[in-house]
Amino acid sequence: MDLRDAEVFYRVVEEGSLTSAAARLGRPKSSVSRSLARLEEDLGVRLLMRTTRRIHLSDAGKSLHVHLHSIFSELVEAEAEVRERQETPQGHLRVTMPVELGLWFMGPLIAEFMLLHSKVAMDVDLSARIVNLVEEGFDLGLRIGEFSDSSLVGRKLGMMSRIWVASPEYLVRCGRPDTLEDLLQHEVILFRHPHENNVRMVDRRNGKAYPATVQGRLSVSILSMSIHAALAGLGLALIPPFLCERELQNGSLVHVLEEYYCCDGGLYAMFPSRQHMPSVTRAFLDFVVEKIQLQSRFQINQ
Repeated sequence: MDLRDAEVFYRVVEEGSLTSAAARLGRPKSSVSRSLARLEEDLGVRLLMRTTRRIHLSDAGKSLHVHLHSIFSELVEAEAEVRERQETPQGHLRVTMPVELGLWFMGPLIAEFMLLHSKVAMDVDLSARIVNLVEEGFDLGLRIGEFSDSSLVGRKLGMMSRIWVASPEYLVRCGRPDTLEDLLQHEVILFRHPHENNVRMVDRRNGKAYPATVQGRLSVSILSMSIHAALAGLGLALIPPFLCERELQNGSLVHVLEEYYCCDGGLYAMFPSRQHMPSVTRAFLDFVVEKIQLQSRFQINQ
């Protein structure tokens, strides 16, 4: 049975005539008549008896109409539900982001977003690794660095920078660095891998970038551990300002080499495609963009 012919039959019964059904479907009356004949031939049974004034259903036609009524009613409900989802954010959203960004900034935002949208459920993955959004079924990812993944769409939300910090005890013991050359004489808490000891420092005064080679015995993949190591006096650490605001305010960490910052690149929202984006993904992305753009902490001139 051709479902297009079945729909024609259903519309004829609902409208009460071939003429009205043809107008509803936007098809010629002759085309509607051919569809009915084809359906009856496919099923091998007479469905309609037509007179000049009205149509009459056979027993087989009545039975088929009952089933089709259930099917097309469910289709109408499904269409309405899909349209409502696009108009009102709802459904399940899977998001991945760096650990510190989730712990120190995104937590309150996610809670606020979910309080605004009671029909939204979220699965948030905090990870230090680069997650494959498509293969692992994520709707949206927040990443720090340069955007280079051609398989994804990226939207830049802001800039990420890191500053040099150290504990007062460390500075008393080892001295305060005044120039980039001084870094060579200091113990540095390295981020990610031991061999990644080359950093690109930008001079706030002239905007020029300078390479700097640092050294240290501890390498970490989570910046929170860098903060703890710096608090313990192990060495200098490069930390995003928003991660150590409290320590800088209470004096347990001191900002050194204030004329320089390390630019890690942009903060990006990444997603598989702009086309047919679910309303829940679009709503969350717009919400995050609005909140982050209000935050001076994601600008490099701090």
